[in-house]
Amino acid sequence: MENKGKERRLKPRFNAELPCAVSLTEADRDILFPDAKLECRSRDLSESGIGLVTTSIYLGYTCVVDEGRALTLALELPNGAIEMEATTAHYLRLDRGGEEPSYLIGLRVNSMTDEHRALYNAYLDSLNRREVV
Repeated sequence: MENKGKERRLKPRFNAELPCAVSLTEADRDILFPDAKLECRSRDLSESGIGLVTTSIYLGYTCVVDEGRALTLALELPNGAIEMEATTAHYLRLDRGGEEPSYLIGLRVNSMTDEHRALYNAYLDSLNRREVV
């Protein structure tokens, strides 16, 4: 039997709505739109993945939800801004014919600096303590 939702996750996932922006990695930057960023909001966070909500799946002419697409995610934590490299794991269109489209994009965290990892883990710990109380 396949596990569903939280039961199938290796790391706990916490609800957190934070401002963030997605861009292509330096190696994949679009020549016509080299500084393009996709503004978004996080929906949930874990050590190994992030769910975010945005109004588009394109940066210039590049589709950010192509399987395995390497992305840079800038995330505004309450304790400081961090940046990480992540890959697209899945996506889902959330809106049902409304005026502005809405997408849920699941990202797999690949890497970040030790300093950013420490800030990120401290924030996840604070979310964990809040849920336990």
